[in-house]
Amino acid sequence: MARISRRYVIHAVNASLLATALAVPAGMTVATAEPRGTKGGTAEAVVRSTEPPPSDPGDGPTTTPPAPPPSEPGEPDSPTTSSTATPDGTSDDATPPTSDDATPPTSGETDGQTSEPPPEQETETDEVTTGLAEEKEQVPEELAPAVDTLLGIIGALDTPETSPQDREGVIESAENLSTALAAINDPRTPPELRERLIAIVKQVTSTLEVVAGSGVPDEEQSLFILVVKRTTSALDIICDPGTREELRRRLIAVVGETNYALERGEEQRLSGSASAWRSRKADTVQSTGMLLGASADIVHDRRTPPKEREELAEVSRQVSSSLRKITDPRTSQKERSEAEKEMEDRTARMKDQQEESASARKGPKESLGEAAAVCSSAIFESVRDSSLMGGLRRLVPAAWEDEGVKDFWKAREKSDDQLEVLAQLRNNERSEAPFEVVPLITALAELVPRDKLYGSLGGSSLSCTQTAKYLEERFGVTAGSWLTRSGG
Repeated sequence: MARISRRYVIHAVNASLLATALAVPAGMTVATAEPRGTKGGTAEAVVRSTEPPPSDPGDGPTTTPPAPPPSEPGEPDSPTTSSTATPDGTSDDATPPTSDDATPPTSGETDGQTSEPPPEQETETDEVTTGLAEEKEQVPEELAPAVDTLLGIIGALDTPETSPQDREGVIESAENLSTALAAINDPRTPPELRERLIAIVKQVTSTLEVVAGSGVPDEEQSLFILVVKRTTSALDIICDPGTREELRRRLIAVVGETNYALERGEEQRLSGSASAWRSRKADTVQSTGMLLGASADIVHDRRTPPKEREELAEVSRQVSSSLRKITDPRTSQKERSEAEKEMEDRTARMKDQQEESASARKGPKESLGEAAAVCSSAIFESVRDSSLMGGLRRLVPAAWEDEGVKDFWKAREKSDDQLEVLAQLRNNERSEAPFEVVPLITALAELVPRDKLYGSLGGSSLSCTQTAKYLEERFGVTAGSWLTRSGG
């Protein structure tokens, strides 16, 4: 999980100015880039287009919107600390391979390495860029700067330093925002909903801008991008004409308020000392943001039953409302203290509801290889790479251990016994190698215990519990605590 190159800022400004010169109609008001300070230097920030998200989730539309494009079904002194969504590293006693056959390849046995972006991501980048450019021709004038900013951020991803995980997170966030842009541009969309979607697009774009260019530590940046990606995944539910109005209002609040809190929390960090960023409040914003992103991911999952979706959306809305109050500079100290107490209780209830909602999902049964690949990929994007490297130290190829892994990207199914793991090394070269399923999953289960499974992985948690059942039934192997409660 490595950062987007700081050169993103220069690319973003150039892309924004070029897009404006070529595409903005005569007479359109265009915002100019403004400087943003960073620790140890300054950076030029691209066009800002921020508005606070709607704070009253009860003011929602009264009619259903048109169908979107087809998609898959001041600062508190002592904030409450919620459970960290990403586990710390483990000792070198991680589960080793169980046989000689399970030993990962040495450096001479790994596949060829390259520093070029993955071909599939180049294609995705081209597609989302083309789509955004087309939508920009139709969006309201006030949204043009936000679309320019998005195009600039995406254009800056094409560097060897950008991790595949971060690149994928930004691309998918932009794709999610394209769903909102399509609804905004559709004349059948109710005016109330259009205004709320415009506010969300502005807020999320501004959050991505801050996270990508302000000097956030590498691994924290990747987790923030993950929260943006997961929260914006709810936009397809929000824009679906079949969605109940109450559910739509709740999800609009979760998306807007969570991204508002991420941005405000980061700006508050920049205005203080480095030690302030390590304060409990900063940890609370990050961990609670991760939990809210997991909630949105579970609600977005079409396998989640309607009742459980509604209940999770409601408690998540309550948590996001408290999180917004904590990070809003206009909130008084008394109001912050009350919000912190409320959030502690609401977060505990949200975590319980996440497990209940995720466990209630129904869908086709995955094979062991399929389930293990989905589960492993979800853990790779949700857990800090330093923790992964520690937990998987005895499983990685010698070349990976010698060079060091910057980004465990994803796993792909090879068979029920073996996965292909893709990673970016610290020299920015991409590499892939086969990993045996049993030792890999048991090691990952130690990094993400059951009490953090649903809040860390969101909708992918079901694949982890399914994998654990396979391992227990076929091999008599226990995957950490994943099946502890009522057999999973």
